[in-house]
Amino acid sequence: MDNKWKVLIGILLAVVFLGGETAAQLMGVKTYSIGYILGALSFIGAILLGARRR
Repeated sequence: MDNKWKVLIGILLAVVFLGGETAAQLMGVKTYSIGYILGALSFIGAILLGARRR
């Protein structure tokens, strides 16, 4: 798989985690902010993967 696709998938995962956490917070579900943490880690991982040289 090309490096661009891995970065795109990582960023999309971050969006899904952050959106899910936000929706859960709006519905009043207790999530302990795990979606924010997973979203941030996914985004940072995608950035690091994209910055890596071949």
